[in-house]
Amino acid sequence: MKFNEAIKEATIKALKQNKKNLLFGLEVTNQGAGFIEKFPNQVFETPVSELSSTGLVVGLASRGFKPTIVYGRIEFALLAMDQILTQAGRWEYMFGGNYPCPAKFRIQIGRQWGNGPQHTANYHSIFFQALEFDIFIPSTPKEAYYQILYMSHSSIPSIFLEHRYLNLINQNFKTSKKKINIKNSKIYGKKKDDILIITYADTLPITLKAKEILEINNIFPTIMNLSFFPRRNRISKKDIIFINNFSNILFIDSAPFDFGILSGVNSILSMKLKNKNFYKLSSKNMPAPSSPKFMGNYYINKNNIINYVTNILKKKRIKLKKLSFEEEILWPNFTLK
Repeated sequence: MKFNEAIKEATIKALKQNKKNLLFGLEVTNQGAGFIEKFPNQVFETPVSELSSTGLVVGLASRGFKPTIVYGRIEFALLAMDQILTQAGRWEYMFGGNYPCPAKFRIQIGRQWGNGPQHTANYHSIFFQALEFDIFIPSTPKEAYYQILYMSHSSIPSIFLEHRYLNLINQNFKTSKKKINIKNSKIYGKKKDDILIITYADTLPITLKAKEILEINNIFPTIMNLSFFPRRNRISKKDIIFINNFSNILFIDSAPFDFGILSGVNSILSMKLKNKNFYKLSSKNMPAPSSPKFMGNYYINKNNIINYVTNILKKKRIKLKKLSFEEEILWPNFTLK
């Protein structure tokens, strides 16, 4: 199923499993969405007033419900930051840790042609400073599906950062009825060359495409994709031990690197690991442009990754084809292996 379909199917399953799982947001009651038809007493349309709607969700979470509120853009969620960070996030700390407030915040990240500077930021680092939340940033349909279900059972306030750029990515996977256990990261490839690429969310598809071309040319990078950041340990000890196997570590981010997620990961690793070479590829330190022409030069693409990896490993430069408009600008649309 596709990324957006996985989120929908998991949400339906969560609503079915527990009547205290509720869904709020703009347009969640639209006919054909599949929610209001099946769960008329659990799905609620909200007004264009994010602060008050979020306050309603936080209040319900403090009374034993597990509500999720959906924001169509992260910029809309910014209007509700007091309720998200100050109220939901700090609730149990105000009451000695025995009064949970398991509100769930599904926040869509709007990288997309035409969204320009106003609707393409991610602001992830704001949430990473909120140490009371579990944070989920899925990169694949399978991750999205199981993270939604995991959140629906959790008593911890949670933030689900949903990159719309991934909506058309397809993946075949089996849904399990067993207890849900999710991992902090997923590894792609085995260590053959001494380089580890660390990435997350919407940069995974292009990184995998770059990996395919590199392997055809006998260069074998390993990829670590980060997707779950628990509130107690954003980066797991297991991941740090794995990263220590590599001398060359390349961070790839679709957002500006400075003061972002991977910048924070880099700071942790640089203090814990010795004799490592750290590199980074990211968007420029400026808002995304509106023009498709300039947007193509703003985000990292697979050719950028291939060229940088060959430079790091001092390999012969690979002759690459010029990217098409579809590859450079439009949402990726392929099936993950």
